[in-house]
Amino acid sequence: MKKSQLLFSVFFILFVFVLCFGCCFIGCKKESETPKQPASVAEMKKPRVEGLKEFHEVLFPVWHDFLPNGDYQSIRKSMPEFKRTLEILMKAPLPLFYQHVKDDYENKRQNLALAVGELDSVAQTGDDKQLETSVENMHGAFEQMVRVLAPRIKEMDEFHLVLYPLWHDAMPNKDYQAIKASIPSLESKIDALMKAELPEELKSIETRFTEKRESLRKAVEDLATVCRQNKDKEIIEKLTQMHESYRDLDGVFE
Repeated sequence: MKKSQLLFSVFFILFVFVLCFGCCFIGCKKESETPKQPASVAEMKKPRVEGLKEFHEVLFPVWHDFLPNGDYQSIRKSMPEFKRTLEILMKAPLPLFYQHVKDDYENKRQNLALAVGELDSVAQTGDDKQLETSVENMHGAFEQMVRVLAPRIKEMDEFHLVLYPLWHDAMPNKDYQAIKASIPSLESKIDALMKAELPEELKSIETRFTEKRESLRKAVEDLATVCRQNKDKEIIEKLTQMHESYRDLDGVFE
């Protein structure tokens, strides 16, 4: 009897030992396992609005090449492409992503259609000065429509108000005095832009925005330097670089 009790006790101790060891082993294994990470959700890209890119591809050389160089014949020759790409844009439905600005977008799209119609009429019967004005009106209408879908911050718009007459008036006329006189205003606007913060809905572009903004600041600095040193031969080059830097920064919002 004593022998059987002794055996029972030995087996019981072994059982308890194995049970405890097994639990510890399983527990340690669970703790050592790396927890599975939840699958990341890919960031959504803004949906494409059909016709927008196509229209801009026609507008770009007109605005940045033909108009500054007074190539009015090439502007007139661009009208069939303007009308073709406008038709694509007018027929394209607005993606659901932009439904919260649908009414404003539709209003601006109609304004663009009217501006293209006016340009078409002027291209056939108007003089070059009227053509220039119509191109400016159409460009403004397109820009307003685009900014409904991709709004900028006010500091960007305020900088552009200084840049615009420099690029479209002072530079073509080589009015160096006007460019030099604008430097304090450009410096004031870039200082404000450097301090500006993006709203929460634009935080996804913050890294690129910061990088391109610094490039624009440097371009303003370079232009200011040659203006103050009266290096007129370098002013157009530096103004062109500043304009390109602004365009790069503006492109971050699209």
